[in-house]
Amino acid sequence: MIKNNAQAPLDPAADAALLLRRIGFGTLALVLPLAALVSRRAAVVLVPIGVALLLIATLIEEPRRLVTALRADVLSLPGMILLGLVAWAALSLVWSPFPAAASEKAGNLLLAVVLGFVGFASLPERMRSSNLNLSPLGTASAGLFALGLITIAALRHAETPPGAVERGVSIILITAWPALAWLLSRERGLSALGLALIVALLALTRFEDGETIAMIFGAVAFGAVTANRQLASKAIATIVAGLMLFAPVLPFLLAPLVSALPDSSSGFAQMLSIWADVIRQSPVELITGHGLDMVVRGQMSGVLPQPAPATLLFETWYELGLVGAAAAAAGLYFAIQAAGRMPGALAAGGVAAYTTAFALSVFGFAPLLPWWLMTLTAVVLLFGAIARGQYRTDRPAVPLPTRGPSHTRPKAAPPPQ
Repeated sequence: MIKNNAQAPLDPAADAALLLRRIGFGTLALVLPLAALVSRRAAVVLVPIGVALLLIATLIEEPRRLVTALRADVLSLPGMILLGLVAWAALSLVWSPFPAAASEKAGNLLLAVVLGFVGFASLPERMRSSNLNLSPLGTASAGLFALGLITIAALRHAETPPGAVERGVSIILITAWPALAWLLSRERGLSALGLALIVALLALTRFEDGETIAMIFGAVAFGAVTANRQLASKAIATIVAGLMLFAPVLPFLLAPLVSALPDSSSGFAQMLSIWADVIRQSPVELITGHGLDMVVRGQMSGVLPQPAPATLLFETWYELGLVGAAAAAAGLYFAIQAAGRMPGALAAGGVAAYTTAFALSVFGFAPLLPWWLMTLTAVVLLFGAIARGQYRTDRPAVPLPTRGPSHTRPKAAPPPQ
């Protein structure tokens, strides 16, 4: 009897696509957290490179699926809202007193959105576990490296670690959520606990910048979604969208409370007073906004008094007005709701990541800076890839044929890419 040992022919294009996809995803999951500790511009450089490699891999393998997925994402309701927000930000350049400077900020925002759409559409239908394991590996390695650098700085009696280390710690903290979600989805409890301890120690080093409190908010959201996914995700989405939409009411509500606090809160009271004065003096701009990048440029030129509130809520309303704030609130609501519908532990991790990022923005941490926009884009892509790694491994029982060769076996699921 002659056995048929013929193997499937080699496909260099498919192999090249697999390699490019692994390098691209590794750039986002493994290289980014480590490189951010030594370079301030790591996220700005590495995220476009990672997305470009994912795009090339998909163009080699499934160009038609890329076009279909990209069209579906762009024409979806959240996609249209996001594009509308970017379009309104670009339109605000018309009435901005500093259009040349504001155009750079608009370009950064547009680039982050385009990379998000293209990167998400470039993800395959199935992601290999070997690729996804790079996420916790990169975050844990970078976390240990950061703790070592911080310890060395403390032994040398340095007041603060280098700026790149501080920025890298921030990136590690936000990328920890998809890494934890992946470990928990694979029931690797001890590994998840170890990563959580590393992240907790790093968060404690950033207490003065509000990152510790933001991570606590994220942990609370994680626990709430784990306990009741539907109720918690809807409640968190409503709170976040409500804060964004009704932010101009906050200075009037908080002013009486802040006035009753000790004198140490006088700076906060002054910021609330400036916010309230802006609302009273500019009723028309409350609808249209003053134009993109006007918070920074307004303070530099003396148009906006100092100290103005350093928070995303004030920045959105002051620059983009009601139209921009409403679009941002709707986008955040749908994004958090979509995160709550992800499978398994990804729902809790996704909502926790959004909660942490929003809390950081409310505390005035890196609002719409290029490196922060690129970091958030990478986190969204990490969650999208991990969600596509949650494929079913146990097939339902199928009755086997008892006689006759005419029956055919059910087709196996396609292998992960």
